[in-house]
Amino acid sequence: MEHSDDVVSEAALATALESSGGVGFWMWDIIEDDARADPVAALLFNISPARSRAGVRLSEILEAVHSEDRAHISQVILDCVRSGGSYTAEYRVCSTEGRLRWVFTRGHFYRDENGRPTTGRGVVVEISDSKAAGVAFAMRDGTTIDDALNKTADLCLSLHNAVSQFGDSRIIALTETLLLEVGKHLADRQRSSPQVSLH
Repeated sequence: MEHSDDVVSEAALATALESSGGVGFWMWDIIEDDARADPVAALLFNISPARSRAGVRLSEILEAVHSEDRAHISQVILDCVRSGGSYTAEYRVCSTEGRLRWVFTRGHFYRDENGRPTTGRGVVVEISDSKAAGVAFAMRDGTTIDDALNKTADLCLSLHNAVSQFGDSRIIALTETLLLEVGKHLADRQRSSPQVSLH
């Protein structure tokens, strides 16, 4: 019998979305190509929570991105990996059962003292209810972020990155809670502002 953590289904995702308010987070060890996410983010990208805890390749996660959005989203992520910094995106993901959902993501990529990419972290929010139709977009943020909410998001991502290296599970959990709350605010604002199309 399949363990509930191994299930990737509409029912499992609906339960995870309801209990989290539709917000999840992810992290990626770039050197090892080892991506992990909380249950919401994992299920949105067709990865079971158990497999996500064990780690998957980024390419497997990107398979869930709608084929019309995937190339641009992948390129923006690659650009940020190479140079460090943040990105913001809205795009479609497709469930294993064929249902399309819109997600909003904000991620940040870190480099070591020699300028080599090391890790990426971010938040993902399911926004389908407020975006039944529309165009996908992805953009790399400039070097200066003047907006207070985006500064807060980047600081929270940096804090989570630092605390994860420190290794205190209680403090890590607190930073994850903070990340999820900031993600909700980013999504609320995103729902009310039109964006540039990918196409």
